[in-house]
Amino acid sequence: MPKSLKLSKTTRWILTIGILAILLASLGIIYARQTTEQRELNASVAQAHQNFIKYTTQKKELEKGLETKLGQAKSSIASLQDEFRQYTESIEINKALFETADEANVTITELSSSLPEEEELNGITYQVFTLSLAAEGKWVALLNFVRKLSDKFPSIDIRSVGIEVLQEEETEEEKTTLTLGLKIYAYEVK
Repeated sequence: MPKSLKLSKTTRWILTIGILAILLASLGIIYARQTTEQRELNASVAQAHQNFIKYTTQKKELEKGLETKLGQAKSSIASLQDEFRQYTESIEINKALFETADEANVTITELSSSLPEEEELNGITYQVFTLSLAAEGKWVALLNFVRKLSDKFPSIDIRSVGIEVLQEEETEEEKTTLTLGLKIYAYEVK
């Protein structure tokens, strides 16, 4: 049987103190590392918080800028739509005038139109197109043209009428020219 090793009290104390010193040193090293990691994490959290505040502020400024640009774009679109609608209405009116002239067997020789203006009539806002036109044809056809204009445009206001009858010597035909000053009211949808 092997003999057991007996340690003296002093050796035991030295071993105990050495083990405790190693344990304390290990604990100190672990504590220092955790403290360093805690500081780094706190610094990262502080930096993330600052970045959050910075980006939140930038986001709000960007949103304000975009809302301003959106408002400007909507305003530009609205004005362009109004202008486009005016041209479209003018084209539609001109087309209707030429169709009416064809139906009445007259020829429109001159046509001019001003830009539409807003006018209120009986509490309703209208787009008013002021036109002047000259049409040629036989006397009866020109009268028929005026009647058809009144039918096609119930809100028409004939401001002036001029009639000129020319006798062509070679063919002995009458050439009648009718000049009209018109106001055509178109309902404005807002």
